[in-house]
Amino acid sequence: MQMRKSFLFLFLGVIFTSGLSGQSGFPLILRDSLGRSVTVQSPPKRIVSLSPGITEILFAITAGDQVVGVTQYCNFPPEAQSRRKVGGFSGATISVESIVQLQPDLVILSGYMHERLIPLLERFSIPIFAVEPQTFAEVYKTIEALGKLTGKVQAGAAVLAEMQEKIRRAEARRAGRERPGVFWELADEPLMTAGGDTFISEAISLAGGRNVFADRREQWPAVNTEQVLLKGPDWIIAGDDHGKALDPQALARRPGWSKIPAVQNRRIALVSADCLYRYGPRLADAVLALADIFWGSR
Repeated sequence: MQMRKSFLFLFLGVIFTSGLSGQSGFPLILRDSLGRSVTVQSPPKRIVSLSPGITEILFAITAGDQVVGVTQYCNFPPEAQSRRKVGGFSGATISVESIVQLQPDLVILSGYMHERLIPLLERFSIPIFAVEPQTFAEVYKTIEALGKLTGKVQAGAAVLAEMQEKIRRAEARRAGRERPGVFWELADEPLMTAGGDTFISEAISLAGGRNVFADRREQWPAVNTEQVLLKGPDWIIAGDDHGKALDPQALARRPGWSKIPAVQNRRIALVSADCLYRYGPRLADAVLALADIFWGSR
């Protein structure tokens, strides 16, 4: 994993190396998250996206009409669901045959989840571009890269500017006040949270909070009640897909949890799981939603 992250930083340093031989910016050469040099001769007309985050970015930068294939989890924006489904998210669920039948001139996939698919697709001479952003800064660079790849540079820049403006607004809300401690509950059986190297932890920080388990380097560490009690979080927050487990009365019935400040003060909240678990433009909306939780609605 450490080697992969190191390579990702290399990717961020060289991803925008391109051969700009015409006014349109094509042919274009970019390095992807796996360090592969990818050449795109002209703006792709038939794109297959193998990640919900990628799909959201493509539609946000007005490249949705170029998308012909997606996964069954690509449910945002709603019009993405009208595209042909080529499988689930993991590489084992993706149908290479379905992708080939769509005759794509570009496949965009997850460098971590779908690496095994690359040699299979390369047999059909299909250009493949891998992305794997791990931070907000890397999401910004991914949006810029996909804007270049699809011929939507200006639209990509507009999406990026809108995200950054939302985050600036969220950061300004704290106005020097002390950061509240936040426990993010990913799961309750077993009890799991978000470590420091996650979009969730970064979003909490950008919104003015402090992830009480930011010191954990695992992305999704298991924790126990004693550890949560020691952290004494001011807020307990989860994705809206975990809503039932965060019922205030149910939390208070957990052994020892009635002593936690967040439970005592009923500071328990939900945010959109899709916004925070996907590396798309809606990450900025999640930061604003968290700022609303910490500092009151705008």
